[in-house]
Amino acid sequence: MTPEQFAATRTTPKPPVPYTPEQFAKATEVRTRYGWYDVLYTIDAHSVAVAGDFGDLRIPAGTILEVR
Repeated sequence: MTPEQFAATRTTPKPPVPYTPEQFAKATEVRTRYGWYDVLYTIDAHSVAVAGDFGDLRIPAGTILEVR
């Protein structure tokens, strides 16, 4: 693999993985375009709170690409 091919694979975003509302409610980690975050608690059916670098962040469900 050439350096250009390697760089292309690293910068190509992974596609979203569909999830159900039940999976969203039980999620312990979420992935956004910036990476994976640990879920602190679910705010409501449409957002979660995660631990950010400078405090807690609210992540809306529309920006979440995958849940675990």
